[in-house]
Amino acid sequence: MRRKGSRYENSKAFSQDKGFAGFRARQLSTATGIVEYTVLQNDRLDTLANNYYQNDQRWWRIMDANNSFLYGFELTNDDMQGDVLIIPASKESIK
Repeated sequence: MRRKGSRYENSKAFSQDKGFAGFRARQLSTATGIVEYTVLQNDRLDTLANNYYQNDQRWWRIMDANNSFLYGFELTNDDMQGDVLIIPASKESIK
């Protein structure tokens, strides 16, 4: 079940007869309102989301904007220290 307003609301479901009841990947739009952030030691996506959005559960916005990474922990590995992350606006602007 997908909630109205969920970021997965428009994702298409896999066919039930294929034996998998999950959803297909959702379409990602280009991030807007971008800020560049230099990763510091001990950074975490939830704390960055809380700092920029006042909501630690919006960490996925940062993850979506940096889509060359598959897992969130990769964005704040010690190896990433000094690298730049894209921090998008909290919500996409409607045109």
